[in-house]
Amino acid sequence: MLLLSSASPGLAQADPWIPARGHGVVNPMLRYFSANNAFSGTQFGTGTSPSSQQRETQFRFTGTQGIGGRLSIQYDLRGGALQKTRHHAGQTITSRSSGLEDQEVGLNYGLRQTASFADSIALNVVLPTGSATRVPALGAGKAAIEPDYQIGINRGLMFVTLLAGPRIFVGGGAIQLRTSANLGYRVSPRFSLGGSLFYVRTIHRQQAITINPGEIYNLLRLGVRLQYHPSGHFRQWRPFLTYEDSVAGQGIHAGKRIVLGVSVHY
Repeated sequence: MLLLSSASPGLAQADPWIPARGHGVVNPMLRYFSANNAFSGTQFGTGTSPSSQQRETQFRFTGTQGIGGRLSIQYDLRGGALQKTRHHAGQTITSRSSGLEDQEVGLNYGLRQTASFADSIALNVVLPTGSATRVPALGAGKAAIEPDYQIGINRGLMFVTLLAGPRIFVGGGAIQLRTSANLGYRVSPRFSLGGSLFYVRTIHRQQAITINPGEIYNLLRLGVRLQYHPSGHFRQWRPFLTYEDSVAGQGIHAGKRIVLGVSVHY
């Protein structure tokens, strides 16, 4: 819990419950991000100022696959199109990039596993598959590892999950503490409503840094999520809609994101 005050995660949503071998969940989604302002580059806070415009349309797949022995494979795969527009000396300059972004895969091991409580430890690897030489860049340009701890509590109509751990860029480029928390409540037999928190803090940065500077930032992002739970033959397909807002940060664009996807359980 000490990490929650300053830290953590790798994958977007913790899943400490390890599925049985051959079972799992996959979450394909379409995300649209838009920002016209940026947070201060010198201090963490809520204040923003006009900056280059940033737009991103991203296709993302996250999921978990049980492999037996309290082990599961988890992944976060991304690709999309990024556009930045800036105004300089009376001119409007627009840059665009599209293709693969950085990918993340990991192995998760369940510790305590009950219907109402679960926790696990995981080791994830961030692969620098997104080009860091394009303008705008699609990746960090450097691999990273993410050991993390995940915890979940399920109480009937309500659940809470927490993920906490560092992102360590290989070669000493930077270290970030990252945390995410998710809260959900079944408001009716067919709908659940949830809230999310994501916080990242960069605690170390080399002077001679080879990582894309856009990856060195501090951020607090909040979100709300509505999910539909169908019945019958389609009960394993659960569409969802998410709205996220960057409420505080440093050295990063201050934007909003809309996410449309479906959670498929098998």
